[in-house]
Amino acid sequence: MSRSESPTPKGARAQPGSAATWRKVARVGAGVLLTPLGLLWVLQGADVVRIQPVLCVAECQPITGGSLVWLTIGVLTLIGGLVLLGGLRALGALRKRR
Repeated sequence: MSRSESPTPKGARAQPGSAATWRKVARVGAGVLLTPLGLLWVLQGADVVRIQPVLCVAECQPITGGSLVWLTIGVLTLIGGLVLLGGLRALGALRKRR
């Protein structure tokens, strides 16, 4: 069997401990971490949530007012997390049906 061939037939479930299983676990784990982090950054960038700095090295001041940079980073992170979780696949399937 060459490297390009899949060891599992399409539609079949991967065996526990296989590379496909670990890739899925890693993808879901990254999505679980990135989705709430992206949501937090969106809310902070939109000035909905204000949190005091947790770890400071020098004279830290809380960021006041919204930040377009953090709003953008948050939206991209949130979308990336949802894609990793497969949440946007359902939207794609709905669009294809129309």
